[in-house]
Amino acid sequence: MNGSESSVRFVWRRGFFVAAKWDLNAIRACLGGSKVTIRLIVSDLDGTLLSPEHQLTQPVKEAVAAFTKRGGLFTFATGRPLLTAASFERELTLGMPYILCNGSVIAQKGEVMESASFLAGDVNALLADASQADLDAFLFREDGVFVFRPSEAVHRYEEKERVRCIQLDEGDNEWKEAYVQKVILIGDMSVIRQVWALHEPVHARFAAFQSEADYWEIMSSGQSKGTALRKIAERLNIKREEIMALGNQLNDLDMLQYAGIGVAVANAHEELKAEADYVCKQSYGEGVLEAMAKFCL
Repeated sequence: MNGSESSVRFVWRRGFFVAAKWDLNAIRACLGGSKVTIRLIVSDLDGTLLSPEHQLTQPVKEAVAAFTKRGGLFTFATGRPLLTAASFERELTLGMPYILCNGSVIAQKGEVMESASFLAGDVNALLADASQADLDAFLFREDGVFVFRPSEAVHRYEEKERVRCIQLDEGDNEWKEAYVQKVILIGDMSVIRQVWALHEPVHARFAAFQSEADYWEIMSSGQSKGTALRKIAERLNIKREEIMALGNQLNDLDMLQYAGIGVAVANAHEELKAEADYVCKQSYGEGVLEAMAKFCL
């Protein structure tokens, strides 16, 4: 192909934005004739690559730079939307596509490439019952993160993600007509599971899972970090055995299972550790450095 391939053309297909082009020039520049056994590293962000303060440490940035300089590929897979994840792409100077919203979005160079979305109104009854149960609902759209009320959970989220949530009027029907990339319910997990169980008819249409101690995430059916990783690997002609994936929570499970080497950092959920090929002695970014030293040097 000649010239730049950085432009993106979106095609709307039954609730999905599908990109006609990915930035293949940037990807080829990253590949650079790599001879390493592990060609691609993909890491979760919060609880894994980032520090407990949700920042990239200098040793982590230096290790990623060294790996990519040798011809390796590095990317991340996170539950965050583009709004709060783009800064980490810039810090790591990624040329690679990266995974957002737990797999429902793939982005590259600050642009959404693929997005599996659904109408917020499709889960209206579920959200109404969640509100009655005093749970906080977060609606993730490409133009921001939306909530129905101020609360301690909203404040904590804003502090963690360094973003300001936009308040919706629950009684207004306009928000129901907007497409969302995912929904998060935050609160007591036993209550969340009870509310979710009341809405069995929607279970076949949506993927739902626990991503943190009090986070319940809802996305279009068939979307996950592992599914998005498979898409990226197939586009780049990278074999599963050439991938190392790292995580700390159960939403990372199928990504670790897809990769040739699945790594759980020391602070990971016990169920994730049980499924991992390797469990780090170190936590957070230090665990990522440990795994890179063991498998990628």
